[in-house]
Amino acid sequence: MQCPKCHAPLADESDGRYICCAHAPMQWQCGQCGKVSEGFAFPYGSCPLCGGKLALRHDDRTPPADRAALDAVRMAFEIELGGRAFYQRAAVETADEELKTLFGRLAVVEGQHMETLSRRYHVAIPEHSPAFRLEVAAIFADVDHRPQDPDNLFRIAIALEKRAAAFFASRAAAAPAGSAEQRLAIELGAEEREHAELLATEYDRWRARKPGLFSGAGLLEAARSPREAGAAGEPLNAAALLLAGQDAGRLALVCGEQRLTYGELRDRVARAAAVWQSKGLKPGDRVAIKLFDGVDWVVAFLGTIWAGGVAVAVNPQIPAPEWQYILEEAGFNVILAENADDTPAPWRERVILVEEGRHAVAAATPAPPHAANADTPAFWCHSSGTSGKPKAVVHAHGFAREIERVSRERLGIQPGDRLFATSRLFFSYPQTNSLFAGLKIGAAVILDARWPTPASAVETVEKTRPTIFFSVPSLYRSILHAGLAPRLAAAGVRLCVSAGEALPASLREAWRQACGLPMADGYGASETLVLVLTGMDGDDGLQPSPGVQVHPADPEAAAAGIPTRLRIRVSTLALGYLDRPIAQAETFRDGAFCPADLFLRTQGGGWRFAGREDSLIKIKGRWVNLVELEEKLAAGTPGLLEAGCVCVPDRDGVDTVALFYAAREGQGTEVERLLRERAAAMPPYQRPGVWQCVPQLPRTPTGKLLRRRLAELLAPRPGSVS
Repeated sequence: MQCPKCHAPLADESDGRYICCAHAPMQWQCGQCGKVSEGFAFPYGSCPLCGGKLALRHDDRTPPADRAALDAVRMAFEIELGGRAFYQRAAVETADEELKTLFGRLAVVEGQHMETLSRRYHVAIPEHSPAFRLEVAAIFADVDHRPQDPDNLFRIAIALEKRAAAFFASRAAAAPAGSAEQRLAIELGAEEREHAELLATEYDRWRARKPGLFSGAGLLEAARSPREAGAAGEPLNAAALLLAGQDAGRLALVCGEQRLTYGELRDRVARAAAVWQSKGLKPGDRVAIKLFDGVDWVVAFLGTIWAGGVAVAVNPQIPAPEWQYILEEAGFNVILAENADDTPAPWRERVILVEEGRHAVAAATPAPPHAANADTPAFWCHSSGTSGKPKAVVHAHGFAREIERVSRERLGIQPGDRLFATSRLFFSYPQTNSLFAGLKIGAAVILDARWPTPASAVETVEKTRPTIFFSVPSLYRSILHAGLAPRLAAAGVRLCVSAGEALPASLREAWRQACGLPMADGYGASETLVLVLTGMDGDDGLQPSPGVQVHPADPEAAAAGIPTRLRIRVSTLALGYLDRPIAQAETFRDGAFCPADLFLRTQGGGWRFAGREDSLIKIKGRWVNLVELEEKLAAGTPGLLEAGCVCVPDRDGVDTVALFYAAREGQGTEVERLLRERAAAMPPYQRPGVWQCVPQLPRTPTGKLLRRRLAELLAPRPGSVS
């Protein structure tokens, strides 16, 4: 069952009354310094600049009864945000290793509480506060703050947990008996009391210099702790496996004027591993690679894995709030970057500049690869974040065993091929299908440090002459509109591969007509790495790729022609998500990956993408698939660059479809006329009720459409209780 206000799944359909905070007022003003801040909630309700008390602005739109419910949810978020911010910052700033571990684990638990609140009340987890200071927590806990005093940190933590327990106890007493709010408040209050008791016990043991009793479990420990080789299966190292067996003189990497053979690449990776180890890197330590694509990126990333560390690719142009979020989540030991300017304290001290690293690698002596179990973490990649905060997906060394199988057996890639992907290496699609698979096969991998545009992509193709071209539908569409597609065929490309988002049939056909090149359609995910479903010319829909088992999560729905989720089994499947137990249980089921994407079975036994669960909506009592509607309206419309649909309430509060579209310059009016003509021939429930021309559709850095951002382009509405 979906929330009628924001269409998020209801946490518990039997609860009856629920609170939707999706469109609650978000502006606050500090009564002390006057700063205006925007967000659903802030740690302890305090100003991120000065710590003063915040007051909500423009709250007169919300009915009083609804306002009370929203205030209760906000206060719960403030408590959890404050606790998490305190533990994260304390874990970074304390010099005591035992406290660092303890507070890091408690920060994870507070994050799990935030995930529960976010799902239940339909609001994104609020942004972290970069300016959060430990003294703010001390003031809230009514404890004097003494920097660098572990004893003081313990007392602040215990006082915080006691205050949180008291808050949730008061909320439970005030909530309707047996309601979802009361149950949640009781649950959170009990956990906060347990935390206070745990901290008191740990405090006593710490003062007595006895080992702590608290121990974590599950994926967090797997993701942050190395495992001894030989405990299960043959030991291996993923980086060494990717680079093994190739002729030392064969070309491995091309980037601008740089050329590296496989022998040179193996040598540099081994030297980079030695550099990391000389700087104190231990097996399991995390290293952030925050660089533009290039030889340095590959050497640093594989060098981290070679040394036994956990490599984490980060978008070098990542927005500050997302970077803050990842920093506090990951606890990086080292950050390799072009500069340290956009990395806040205290993490800035952990930044190594790429120029310094390059010189160190040249002077180092190669180190042997660190052997590990197949299920020991090797790297993280982040999901694209189309439905919320990006999730850290943890992959083990075993991924390298069959990472090339789909590329070799399905796409026909051979050692003599040259591969070029337009998407950046922090995105798992090019990372897997071009870099990892290409190196394992023995192909030449072409890199471009520039952010991709239609012109730059075609320029690189003409200069480096790849045989396999990987890109995403949005860039294929832009290349097509720019009239550049024929130049790819002329430069020697024999196969184009599309993935990262759904490939419209009309775009695929227009591409073939423009340049004559076949386009393989692929479906993959950060969680699976490889393209688990692929469609070649002549296929009826997407077919399971070699080595992949695919079954419908709902066989009856599939047989009846109703969209269903899939259960996907593949050897490259991730260990899971870092610190996201709810998402972990929902997506990783009995050893299979069960994404939120929906698929329809084709007559030929294949699968056709039918959108995500949040793109299948009800209008006037009838189901509407937003992905299919976009294709029906947009296919072949002259002057249209792209279009996207989202569900919004009309002036009467009744759900309708809003169509956002981008048109060529000066053609917006004519494009809308053509779109309206097409819509008029459709059933009434499919016709958009809102039309809006935009310069471009909001997308993630990996090219995926952000539907939730489309809805935000319209006027915000107050939160509500139903």
